[in-house]
Amino acid sequence: MQLTEVITALTSEPDQMMRAVLRVFHFVGLTLGLGAATLLDLMIIRFFLGRPMTEQSVEVFEFLSSLVSVGLKLLWVTGFGFLFYYWLHEPVKLGNEKVWAKMVIVGILTINGIFIHKTVLPFMSGQIGLTMLQGVSLRKKFWFVTTGMISFVSWYGPLVIANVPQLNFQVPMVQILIVYALVLACVMVVAHLVLFGSEIANASRNWLYRQRSI
Repeated sequence: MQLTEVITALTSEPDQMMRAVLRVFHFVGLTLGLGAATLLDLMIIRFFLGRPMTEQSVEVFEFLSSLVSVGLKLLWVTGFGFLFYYWLHEPVKLGNEKVWAKMVIVGILTINGIFIHKTVLPFMSGQIGLTMLQGVSLRKKFWFVTTGMISFVSWYGPLVIANVPQLNFQVPMVQILIVYALVLACVMVVAHLVLFGSEIANASRNWLYRQRSI
């Protein structure tokens, strides 16, 4: 009898049930992707500091990367699910530009994730027995740090945007994305200066010396 009452309560408002299911899986995707991506970034920073790469560490990187991929897929599925739900039941929310800003950032996150999966992870496998940056050009180091910072900011960005109700129907998508881009730029500058400050300074001095010698 109690089970019947539970089922009746859950099915009495199918639209609300649909939204609840979307919220649960959206939260799972965000938690899974954000948690795995954060842990992956922290581990990569640790190896950036000179710890030798091992087969076990590469396996952990690949496992965390697969969790990030699952989280991203859940975000896309539930994101389009929310758009469909809004179209059916709350079409006014389709005019909330905050929603579209989040979609754009997740798109950037997805492209960045594909790049990491195709280039960074295979590179790590080739560094087993070496430090992560041993024999790596400054240009490659720059791109590795850049992809890491894009991942970091782009995972936390939608989380922050989603939890700022003042943005609802008030701030255009372009302005939200400009703020996102400024935050990303600041984080990348700080990260590059902290990790590669001395190398960038040496490269600049060498470039100036070559220019004077011409």
